[in-house]
Amino acid sequence: MDIALEYLFLYCFCSTAGWFIEVVYRAFRHHKVVNPGFLTGCSLPLYGVGGCVLYFLSELKLRMMPNEFFRVATILLIATIVMTLIELVGGLISVKIFHVRLWDYSGEWMNYQGLVCPKFSVFWGIICAVYYFLVYPLLHPIAEGVIDAAWLTLIVGVYLGVFAVDLAHSMRIMQRLRDYALRMRTLVSIDQIKASAREHSYKENGKKAPFNFYRMVGRYVNEMQSYREQIQRKWGGQK
Repeated sequence: MDIALEYLFLYCFCSTAGWFIEVVYRAFRHHKVVNPGFLTGCSLPLYGVGGCVLYFLSELKLRMMPNEFFRVATILLIATIVMTLIELVGGLISVKIFHVRLWDYSGEWMNYQGLVCPKFSVFWGIICAVYYFLVYPLLHPIAEGVIDAAWLTLIVGVYLGVFAVDLAHSMRIMQRLRDYALRMRTLVSIDQIKASAREHSYKENGKKAPFNFYRMVGRYVNEMQSYREQIQRKWGGQK
């Protein structure tokens, strides 16, 4: 029970921290604030899972290593590889099952299906190093003490409850995007859908779309699908 609660806390913390990292990175790169990932709230499951894995790896003793340098280097190398694999698996699930691309590295050197590439593996390595040397020493005593801190346990419970509702809602949106992608016989880019939905909402309502606009995305997908079906019926009737 103690270990389970410890890792649940880590998942919540790392999911939220990863969300903020992505928001800052995308704001710096694209000069605008966007909600990353497919969830409505401030949570990225990929970072949550990765954070738990990094925490586990950081505690490895690896006594077979000749010295501390090789032990740390081995841990960081394994962590970088594992994080890249987690990103790959998450991307494949999104693309193969939902036909939705959550990120796209197609323009990067030696990328694999636009899901992973050496450049972002290096970024993962940097994040792993920062986690190991700076975050883990601070996070470790807090995570171990969660079971004795009632207020932290309460926060974890509330967070997971909200996350479950958010996940169920967002999976319905992903299912609608999947249906749309299958009918259009295409692979949907969630960033492009968000941008198009935002622009469409602005033209329709004359104001900027809200930060949380998944309902608007669903409405936009329905309208585009209906429009395409009308065009197909029109051209089909002229044959």
